[in-house]
Amino acid sequence: VWSLWKEDQTLDLVDSAVSRDSYPALEVMRCIHIGLLCVQEFATDRPNMSDVAFMLCNESAALPSPKQPAFIFKRPIAGTNSSSTIAGGTSTSGNDVTITTIQAR
Repeated sequence: VWSLWKEDQTLDLVDSAVSRDSYPALEVMRCIHIGLLCVQEFATDRPNMSDVAFMLCNESAALPSPKQPAFIFKRPIAGTNSSSTIAGGTSTSGNDVTITTIQAR
């Protein structure tokens, strides 16, 4: 999201199956802008919920420029594989993060 924001390609986040004529582009861009403000590294840089509601309801409200978030997901480079498969077909993450699924007996 951050990379697309910096490249002024924010609308590329919208699913390609959705026609660009079927949604208000400025509203989508404003929502993404507000979302980026909500994930700032420092809590003091993030808007509180009443500010978020105000920004969403008032198109004329000026929005501050977001700063780069502390944590950014990067797209894998074409031809690389960020996960692997172990015996039994279980997929594992390349970043050592695990997910536990709880099943009843």
